[in-house]
Amino acid sequence: MRRPASLALAVLASLAAFHQPAIARERVHFIAADDVLWNYAPQTRDVISGNPLRPEAAAQLGWTYHKAVYRAYTDATFASLAPIPPSERYRGLVGPTIHAEVGDTVVVVFRNRTQVPVDIAPSGVASIPKPAAVMPGSTRTFRWPVTAADGPGAADGSSVLFAYSSDVQQTPDENAGLIGPLVITRKGSARADGSPADVDREITTLFSSQAEPRSALVQENVRDRAINPKGIAPASKTFFVDNVFPSINGYVYGNMPLPQMRAHDRVRWYLLSTMNDIDGHAPTWDGQTVLYQGNRSDSIGLVTMHVLVDMVPDDPGIWLLKCSFNIHLAAGMEARYEVEPRESKAPAAKE
Repeated sequence: MRRPASLALAVLASLAAFHQPAIARERVHFIAADDVLWNYAPQTRDVISGNPLRPEAAAQLGWTYHKAVYRAYTDATFASLAPIPPSERYRGLVGPTIHAEVGDTVVVVFRNRTQVPVDIAPSGVASIPKPAAVMPGSTRTFRWPVTAADGPGAADGSSVLFAYSSDVQQTPDENAGLIGPLVITRKGSARADGSPADVDREITTLFSSQAEPRSALVQENVRDRAINPKGIAPASKTFFVDNVFPSINGYVYGNMPLPQMRAHDRVRWYLLSTMNDIDGHAPTWDGQTVLYQGNRSDSIGLVTMHVLVDMVPDDPGIWLLKCSFNIHLAAGMEARYEVEPRESKAPAAKE
């Protein structure tokens, strides 16, 4: 029996569509560098030990500072912040995740709302020219084409991690807080939003000794009497030591909201660090193990600016995430994460 011509044409059209290569996308982001007041210990206590934290040390400005933070907006007017779902509130200082699939072009409409020249640039992406500084109050559009050379290699998983930051004065800018993750997924392995399709939960952590004396905003913090009521000068003997915060996502002593996941989820942890941390960190997970470069462990060395590891948690509970270098752990570089039973609802960050 002959098939109707319309049916045959429909079959041919669907086959043609199936064999067409995926169309590269332009992924547009509206991101500003904002001057915010940031509190490293908003709960005013060591959440791990339960002990109160004194508001300021002898020569310390306190727990609150002017920071420059990358934040996502809904459009080019920069009038409304993009909403942050409860499950992402643990991210703190970390800028919004930029996802891309190999072949895409990332378009960043960037506005500088700080008082110093800054920019936004990814590290390690070969095809991107060095950007120029964006002056305070100015807006500029950056285009980042993502090639196969920037994506996962044969030995990688479905995605790789880069950091984006301001490289006008990289160390002062990162100490001010300007850093975020760029995740590139292998061609054909991404969801519509560019995230890896074989991962249930992505968690980003920034292990960073935030050195406020090296921040691009140090003079703003010193001048602001709400932050520096004693008028402490940068030349004071212990100013540098007292104003360095080994933190995770800009939080110390367990003050970070809990990232959550469910047992047996496929969890990918994106670990960022900064140029400030030349000796690196030792991210350590109590209660679970991670897979890193084919090896399974509960602790890894973070000696570059960006590393990713995979976890399939199997033990429900609230667990410690920390840097196990003694000098960092003693100074508060610790947080918590929660593994919920498999039958629980989708995860959302808790205080």
